[in-house]
Amino acid sequence: MSRTTYRHPIAIIVHGGAGDIPKERTEDAEAGCREAARVGWELLSQGASALDAVEAAVRVMEDNPAFNAGRGSVLNAQGQVEMDAGIMDGETRRVGAVTLIQHFKHPISLARKVMESTPHHILGATGAEAFALKMGCEPVENAFFITERRRRQFQQRLQAETADTVGAVALDAAGRLAAANSTGGVNFKLPGRIGDSPIPGAGFFADNRFGAVATTGQGEHIMRAGLGWVLMQLLEAGFSAPEAAAQGVGRFQNQAPEGRAGWILVDAAGQVGVAHTTRNIAFAWRTFESGRCISGVR
Repeated sequence: MSRTTYRHPIAIIVHGGAGDIPKERTEDAEAGCREAARVGWELLSQGASALDAVEAAVRVMEDNPAFNAGRGSVLNAQGQVEMDAGIMDGETRRVGAVTLIQHFKHPISLARKVMESTPHHILGATGAEAFALKMGCEPVENAFFITERRRRQFQQRLQAETADTVGAVALDAAGRLAAANSTGGVNFKLPGRIGDSPIPGAGFFADNRFGAVATTGQGEHIMRAGLGWVLMQLLEAGFSAPEAAAQGVGRFQNQAPEGRAGWILVDAAGQVGVAHTTRNIAFAWRTFESGRCISGVR
């Protein structure tokens, strides 16, 4: 059997949120991350771009009600779902993001359309939804995104146990990097609230020269610290992804002492890193070096 050769050591790592993930949910969270990483890895193995891989991986998690993204998103103070997503191409450093999406199934794919079909970086609310219609996307009722778990959580005024935003970063065989994030935000948020997930330099960033990063957790803490950019600066300074992930803990806590967040990274050499200041984080990765999918809730 011939072995596939790659110009670069392909890699993908995904996250399924950081917070206080209860034991009864860890199996679903880990399984969902593994499936997303598998889908992204298969695309990379076939020569697809890092952009294709992170979009596909995030779409898998947007369809999985175990996560706070797409179907399964948390509800705002009015009992509705409002979703945000962002994606970045490390080759061109172009960005696409959408905010306050209420009627379209895959916000991450709409974010990519913003990046590739408009001169803008971010579209929000009714403007973003009008753009989705123009691009031929089919709307659905907001109720489609509301699961029984989230409805019960809202009725009982239970805070979500984790900011289980989803995200992915990847390196492809051509040496291109990409990052993506998608979220339903935080429980009982004021309508119109936007967190870090669609904000480049906070929730995500990608640059072919150094690496790619995606963050998760309390968005207000992440935005105040500029966490995505802090992590990218560590990669630019020459730290590997595992080193930058570890160094990021102290940097983040200096900026936001009570900050609750997690992050995933891949560097230009195909190494991956993950760290968090929360109780735990759900993740999965596969690299050319590891040869197998490594996942967990740690």
